[in-house]
Amino acid sequence: MSKVLKELAAIVNKAEEREEGIEDALREAAYQLQARQFLYRSKGRHKRFYELIIQHQNYYITLMDALNFDLVIMEDRGYAGILPRTFARRMSLDSTLLLFTLRFIYDQELTAFNAEDNGTVQVTLEDFETRCKQLTRRDIARSEADLKKQLEVFTRIGIAEVGPDDDMPEITRVKINPSITALLTGDMLKRVEVYLRAEDIETQPTANDDRGEGTDAQGGTQ
Repeated sequence: MSKVLKELAAIVNKAEEREEGIEDALREAAYQLQARQFLYRSKGRHKRFYELIIQHQNYYITLMDALNFDLVIMEDRGYAGILPRTFARRMSLDSTLLLFTLRFIYDQELTAFNAEDNGTVQVTLEDFETRCKQLTRRDIARSEADLKKQLEVFTRIGIAEVGPDDDMPEITRVKINPSITALLTGDMLKRVEVYLRAEDIETQPTANDDRGEGTDAQGGTQ
């Protein structure tokens, strides 16, 4: 950690005369990065921390490396995030398949040129549920409320958001952020696709089935 402390001291000394509280701000940005996993330039609560990370990339690369994370920065998409190199917690099969569906729909909408300028993709919750069933051949959620609850884990780490449509609040939309491509890579997609082709995927398609292999919520497969 000596390299981290040296870089922190250098930043603090350089900014001492022009910016008070820089050391606390750098630490808070590091905390937010670990707590949220992805930070976005377009989000008011994230912007200050995102800008600090962009401005002091070398420091955060070194810090996250010491904590066994890889720092991911996509300035053209306006996000910065971290990916753990080891995984201690595993998701259920259903959560893994929801994550796979998020990435699959994101790629489909991107190919169809339906992404917004910042790289996000939006579909209705009803459309998401229909496409999820078609893709996985499972009834993952018992109800709309259950599906929203299962998607909460992805909301917490900043790769998806579920909420009412701006113009028609009676419609619920799922917004998929571009960070999904950093979290779920091509190799991981292939592993889930292989599972989906397996014969046992069609046995007992009950909601909230925790059997089988899963993917870590922060980007790994079991």
